[in-house]
Amino acid sequence: MNIESIDLNLLVAFDAMMQERNVTRAGQRVGLSQPSMSHALTRLRQLCGDPLFVRVKSGMEPTPFALRIGPSVRAGLAVLQAGLEEAVAFDPARSERTFQILLSDLGEVVYLPRLMRHLKQVAPGIGLRILQLPRERYREALESGDADLAVGFLPGLAAGFYQQRLFSDYHVCLVRADHPRIGATLNLQQFTEESHIMIEPAGSRYSRAALHCSTTTLIEQYLEKLGLRRHIALRVPHFTIVPDILAATELLVVIPSTVARLMMPLRHVKTLPLPFEAPEFEVKQFWHERSHQDDGTRWLRGVFADLFMERRMPVPAPQSLQGQVSVVAVS
Repeated sequence: MNIESIDLNLLVAFDAMMQERNVTRAGQRVGLSQPSMSHALTRLRQLCGDPLFVRVKSGMEPTPFALRIGPSVRAGLAVLQAGLEEAVAFDPARSERTFQILLSDLGEVVYLPRLMRHLKQVAPGIGLRILQLPRERYREALESGDADLAVGFLPGLAAGFYQQRLFSDYHVCLVRADHPRIGATLNLQQFTEESHIMIEPAGSRYSRAALHCSTTTLIEQYLEKLGLRRHIALRVPHFTIVPDILAATELLVVIPSTVARLMMPLRHVKTLPLPFEAPEFEVKQFWHERSHQDDGTRWLRGVFADLFMERRMPVPAPQSLQGQVSVVAVS
């Protein structure tokens, strides 16, 4: 195969198919219609002399040949992308770059309003794509370059990634403002006897040894340690519907205090301290080594630090890896 005969766009389409295993989704990923994506695959098959992808019940499965060349194609595209980005000095005021950030919907509530107001003032051409993936896929997304940054309570990313602490948080309980049995305080008996909503993000279902756990998992593990049980009447994957459910029912929900404070203007809910001492947790931003020196993602990390870090501390040079920024070697 003569590399000079290959259109680079065909390799981009191939890489998208390797990630999505679906023609329509792969086309959307690279901005091609379904017919254009199919045409690109046909050209690649002719050039490679291989079917590359075959249809199976779950979608499109790569052939052994495609699996062999896939990692090299992805690595080559990443090197090319990095080279192009480094060749042009990053200017946030003029850039039209789109950054991809891994956030939970709780994170969306906390960060996006303030972040978007800030970007409108200092970087109006910058775009954000917010990704919500199962937590066990965060590592893959950061390593592959599909995500530039992940922000949240993410103990599953403790090894092998740069990380910067933003702030500490703790849990509180939200209930309907006129709850018939709960007034200005919440005692332990009420907490265990009332029914609860659990926010259970994709990929973070509670288990005793959950590596990719959420803040909800943290609370469940702590309650188990105390020998306490609560009745979970409803499990939902997203937070956005919870305020309406609280207003219409007598259910309780345990959420981070940062989110609760943002909900304080809502008159139909009230915030109460938990009737036990729950552990605090740290919210951090995480990024992969591949983007550590990139001017654009470095700027984005600085924006998050400026807007949301509890204490402004100098970021050390990569060689020292001390203080607020650290990277842990993969064991």
